[in-house]
Amino acid sequence: MKNLLQIFADQITKPFALCTFLILCLGRCFPLMSADSASTIQAKLIFSFGQKGEAPGQLSSPLGISTDPKGNIYVADTGNNRIQKFDGQGKLLAFIGGFGWDHEQFHRPVDICADNGLDVYVADHDNRRIEQYDKDLNWITSFVSDPTWPEKLQFGFPRSVSVSIHGDLFIVDSENKRILKLNSLRDPEVSFGDYDWGQGDLAEPVQAFISRTDKVHVTDSQLGLVLLFDYYGNYLSSCGEKVLSKPTGLCVSVDGYLFVADSELDQIVAFDPVGRPAMQIGSHGDKLGAFDRPSDVAVHQNRLFVADTDNHRVQVFELRLSGTP
Repeated sequence: MKNLLQIFADQITKPFALCTFLILCLGRCFPLMSADSASTIQAKLIFSFGQKGEAPGQLSSPLGISTDPKGNIYVADTGNNRIQKFDGQGKLLAFIGGFGWDHEQFHRPVDICADNGLDVYVADHDNRRIEQYDKDLNWITSFVSDPTWPEKLQFGFPRSVSVSIHGDLFIVDSENKRILKLNSLRDPEVSFGDYDWGQGDLAEPVQAFISRTDKVHVTDSQLGLVLLFDYYGNYLSSCGEKVLSKPTGLCVSVDGYLFVADSELDQIVAFDPVGRPAMQIGSHGDKLGAFDRPSDVAVHQNRLFVADTDNHRVQVFELRLSGTP
């Protein structure tokens, strides 16, 4: 019987056979991962910043968080009716706000989006408007529902705002329980997900996030699901059944992983690009690594930022991926 070296010599002039031979041999030492093997994410707490208070840098019930391409962190400091900008280490860079109706005042800001690195959009809930600022928090303009728009294309109390890579805005209208899309000229184009939408109708939408692949992800705290729509509002699928309880904030990383804050479970849950659970971290409490009603999440590179609402802080984790999605 030929030994392995002789077989190798016999087959070396046959490229396909050689590849097959090497794969079979290497497979004895390094088992190949099957196509349906799930990946997992490990999260390690790095630091936290913020504490309850009204002074600059302190927080009161933050509900929204977002990062820009440079890693700066923008927080909707809801209880203080202001917006605060921090660097990647939690150092305060700028802030605006205070209770009111003026351009740099808010009445319960609940969500923030700074994804494109140029603009910062704020869902100013009780003022029934979306506020736009530049990256340094200088006011640019306001968007309110125009009574001349068709009724189906108006919004009441905005619960969330997200901007696509094309510059279109998607607003979660908590009053009418639907999603409204405004194009780059800020004209309304379509609304979807309300009671007569059919498959994919929303019960209590909380937040929306538009991925780089133009998929619209929406958390529904009553259904306990994340619903997925295409760019035009057609329902595609959902995830989180029997995993999520009351999902609120969410984001999608550049490699397609979905991160969800569950305010009832006091956990952050991640799903891989095909919707399988890849991570669950957290428990109820005030110690580092625990949460008390986490409301929103943001991811920049390998870092996860969590708005830990009732602990009045932001917690920062380092992410590490293992396995193959």
